[in-house]
Amino acid sequence: MTGEPTREHGIFRLYRDTPAPRRDLAKIAEQVDLSYRRVRELADKWAWRERAEAWDDTCHRVEDQERLEAIRSMHEIHRKAGRAAVMKAAQALSAMDADHMPATAVARLLELGAKLERSTLIVSVEELQGLDVEPDEAEDPWDRIARELDPSGT
Repeated sequence: MTGEPTREHGIFRLYRDTPAPRRDLAKIAEQVDLSYRRVRELADKWAWRERAEAWDDTCHRVEDQERLEAIRSMHEIHRKAGRAAVMKAAQALSAMDADHMPATAVARLLELGAKLERSTLIVSVEELQGLDVEPDEAEDPWDRIARELDPSGT
């Protein structure tokens, strides 16, 4: 904060960097060898609570954005891996002689690839945004996708 002396800002940082539920002016006072009253005065004067809450909000927004980007990246990788597995299984099946076809491994690859590709294609927009979503077993995933892709609801 503009005008805040370096030492007082350092004390604020001790307060700010303590996880929110455990922020305690008395403990900060002990750490910096000042009276509780003096630390409380500094906290009031320099708006420590509000500044620490603003810091927490900013950190949470950055973390949320990073998590969303990681989820999107993972989703894309899984979608491509699922498609590649399906394609490899289809190639193997078409190249196999029907009389010598140990199809269990190929069938399993096809099943896993299709499942992976399907699961990445039916993930909801809310899930991609990292929001908790309760699955609705009654809703067809294709209906949900169509609804999400049509914001007008028509």
